[in-house]
Amino acid sequence: MTTNEILNKYTTGEMTLPEANEALKEADSDLYLDPNRNVITPEELAETRVGVTPDEANGYGLMDHGVGCMEKVHVVNGKTVDVNMGEEYALVYIAGHKYQLKGDTLVEPEG
Repeated sequence: MTTNEILNKYTTGEMTLPEANEALKEADSDLYLDPNRNVITPEELAETRVGVTPDEANGYGLMDHGVGCMEKVHVVNGKTVDVNMGEEYALVYIAGHKYQLKGDTLVEPEG
């Protein structure tokens, strides 16, 4: 299983955090989900939705900004609530989808 597949399964609730960490380890990924920072609760999963376009994403996901540990993020109408990455490259995994984060706005990934 690829890192993307693992993160998509975790952000849809198909995989628990410990299962995701074990799968990431088996996939030789540098990523790790911190049990104290990356838990997406069942209630948060239940309110997380994506649509056809990135601006329809709402709820909770995980941000990868290249430091090895993911950050839990809250998204409202395609924008992160407490995070603005400016010009830095970052990805957000939410409800089984992957988006690039431009500043505080989710967009389709480049390339």
